[in-house]
Amino acid sequence: MLANLTQPITLDSLLKDYPWLPGVFFAVLCLVVLLLVSLPRLATWRRGKGRPVLTPIQLEAMLMGAGALVVDLRNAQDFASGHIRGCLHVPYEGVAARFVQPDPRAKRALVLVDETDLLSHQALDLLVARGFTWVYVLKGGMEAWRSANRPLTR
Repeated sequence: MLANLTQPITLDSLLKDYPWLPGVFFAVLCLVVLLLVSLPRLATWRRGKGRPVLTPIQLEAMLMGAGALVVDLRNAQDFASGHIRGCLHVPYEGVAARFVQPDPRAKRALVLVDETDLLSHQALDLLVARGFTWVYVLKGGMEAWRSANRPLTR
């Protein structure tokens, strides 16, 4: 037994003594990659928890049905690269000036969209504080819209 302690540890000897080690290493590697891929979605999920959010499929169904006013909060360059058909372009900086108070005659919902949904949640807080109801956020923003292969207009 003492002779084994003086011998150097090699990869071959480790694999011989612990044949399950490559499987464990592979599983840990897969978990790390999964965590790194999921981090951006986790942030979106946390922002949307308990808030009025719509998935791209829900938004598309809403647009085909009763209708909604989609408000794109991205800058002009991002808006020109592709947007949801029929949306209103109001850069985030202009939301406070454009939506001062709710219109009592308005019958359709507002859906706020930006690239990742971070600005949309901030605009949602502003609009709700001003008395707007029926305001939603596209969960995951335009990144989610493109990932779901939904149509874009230029």
